[in-house]
Amino acid sequence: MKKILIPIVSLLVLTCFVGKIEASENNTVPKNINVIALGNALTQDQKQQTLASLGQTKEVPLYTTDGNDLMKYISKTDFNANWQVYSSVHLETKEQGSGIDVEIATPSNITSITADQYKNAAQTAGITDAKITVASVIPIDGSGALAGVYKIVEESGGQVDATRTQAAQEEMKVLNEITSENQNVEGYSDEKLNAAQEEAKEMLAKAASEGQKINKEVVTEAVNTALKNQGLDQILTKDQVNQIIELLTMLNNKNIFDQLSKEINLDDIKNQLEAKSQGLWGKIQQFFSNIWQSIQSLFGKDSTQATNESN
Repeated sequence: MKKILIPIVSLLVLTCFVGKIEASENNTVPKNINVIALGNALTQDQKQQTLASLGQTKEVPLYTTDGNDLMKYISKTDFNANWQVYSSVHLETKEQGSGIDVEIATPSNITSITADQYKNAAQTAGITDAKITVASVIPIDGSGALAGVYKIVEESGGQVDATRTQAAQEEMKVLNEITSENQNVEGYSDEKLNAAQEEAKEMLAKAASEGQKINKEVVTEAVNTALKNQGLDQILTKDQVNQIIELLTMLNNKNIFDQLSKEINLDDIKNQLEAKSQGLWGKIQQFFSNIWQSIQSLFGKDSTQATNESN
């Protein structure tokens, strides 16, 4: 059976802040997926409990996620083949334009990865229209559920893009660390951080679609603007802001924004940004335009002078 090349999940996204990102015709994630991946460490009773938490209402294909899957999709150094997996996932694709909805059915037992972090990783890795439900019978970080998403897509006929899943994993690691460092900081929330991350990525995807050259200066402006919009510009430390800038620079170097620009509805994002930020998008476009004009001016002068992170 011929496999379809797909850029896949993160769990980003997703919803744009509160809205949803829509799929484009370029998205080739296999359609009509309705599958559950259970952790290999579950007893029979735990499996039934997990299936109930995942909202199983009819018979669907069941896969098993194990240590080999964690090594394949998440990290070869943090896990081994004998790893016990408890966190499980139900992935159901939706019709184009539905966006991504992530529900952690057992929030007290998924201790590390938040729903918003799953969404952001999804956006980075490529899933656009799906319902993702995560559950675990014991407290665990949730990496097994993420590996389960990747496995479901691949077993359903898709091909997981390792470059994008690795980028999504690094993104989730950085955002999780920043959230851990700001747990008791007034005015901070993981939701705000992930909303800012999504917003910055969407700005850069829009810029990429318009042929803008994305360098560190452009990334920095996008990050600063998004953090300000979410009220985090005076809360995050300089080092934390730099971590986000370096993260998005890494995504750009892996051509993530070029790929995102083909997978999401950029016109819808533009409208949402303008509604959220009261004309901010025009300022962003003017910023990109000013950079381009400065570059043209600089080259013009030179030319004249020359010629006259159990899961």
